[in-house]
This record gives sequence, structure tokens and C-alpha cells, in this order.
Amino acid sequence: MIRKEQRRKLKEILGYHYTDGVLKILKEKKVTSRNGKPYGSSMIRNVFNGLNENENIENAIIELFIRTQEEIEETIKERNRILGIS
Repeated sequence: MIRKEQRRKLKEILGYHYTDGVLKILKEKKVTSRNGKPYGSSMIRNVFNGLNENENIENAIIELFIRTQEEIEETIKERNRILGIS
């Protein structure tokens, strides 16, 4: 379960439009609900907000967090390289 302090840090990096990214990761990993259908955005939000527990969705949220953090770091490095800042 995602706790309050974890949610703050996740939102800091992911912002409020994270569900599409999580859905993409779940699709990549071929993770579906028990009835074989893809999870919906509302289920992802419920897990993110601690209303539901789902390990697969929580793992996808963490993976999106890691990917986003890496993209931010790469963007900063590229900007600094372009600007000649070490």
C-alpha cells in the first residue's frame, strides 16, 4: 500500500497526470485484472491514493517514478551540456 509520505514524493515527480504512464507499463508487462481486461485509470488512482491495494499497479507506479526521475536527470544533464555548465 502506498503511504501518505510516499504519495507526496511520488506526486512531486509524477505530477497529476500519471495514469497513462502506469497503463503503458502495465500493458508492456501484460498485466491485467482477474477477468483479463486492462485496469482502468480509476483503479490506478485508487491504488495511488491508498483506497485499494494492488501490488502490480504499485510496482508500475514505482517503475514510472524511476523512469521519470531518470528522464529528468537526463534532461538536466543535456541542458547543462548545451549551456556549457559542468
